[in-house]
Amino acid sequence: MKRFGIVAGAVSGVAALAGAAALVLGGALPSNAATEQVKTVAASNSAASTPVRYKTRFFVHYSEGNHAMAVLPSTWRAVELGNWQTRFDDSANNRMIRFNINYNNNIGTVTALNRKIAALKGTRGLHIVGTSTVGMNSTNHQDRLTVSTVVYTYKSGNATRWVATRYVGQQGRKSADVEISTAGSPADSKALGAVINYATLSLALAG
Repeated sequence: MKRFGIVAGAVSGVAALAGAAALVLGGALPSNAATEQVKTVAASNSAASTPVRYKTRFFVHYSEGNHAMAVLPSTWRAVELGNWQTRFDDSANNRMIRFNINYNNNIGTVTALNRKIAALKGTRGLHIVGTSTVGMNSTNHQDRLTVSTVVYTYKSGNATRWVATRYVGQQGRKSADVEISTAGSPADSKALGAVINYATLSLALAG
């Protein structure tokens, strides 16, 4: 993962997939989305949710003493989970995004995806909405990305949770370098799809 101090080449908007794939995956898998450093995206039709405002954020990357960076919701609270792992919480709306930026570069993104799906077996109320592996272009000098994603819902108490988990190979690799997950209400699937896409495309290490 190359290290950069700013996000360059920012453009406005998120390009959605055309056709059935976009409908199945709820906007979580555009083929080539773009980011800008500060942008507001409206939430879905959830009365409790608020629009998401973005900015470039830095989070701890312990092992080398550097920081990771990505375009993320500006107000979500960072929670360090240990080496390589950070979560950003929107506790008011029960939404989050979580990173493991050193997942497993010894396996491919598709293998990681299949292992994730197998691990979900037995989850209460599980419904696999869709899966996909696509190529995307980094907006922060990480070159071509290979991105394998599963979108699913499950039951948590009386509520249904919507989750997108993806494995990302950077710089032309197909290895599962990074794991990113976002979760919230199904009503927020469109907003959360934007959150994970901005994060995926802008993620890099900052020296």
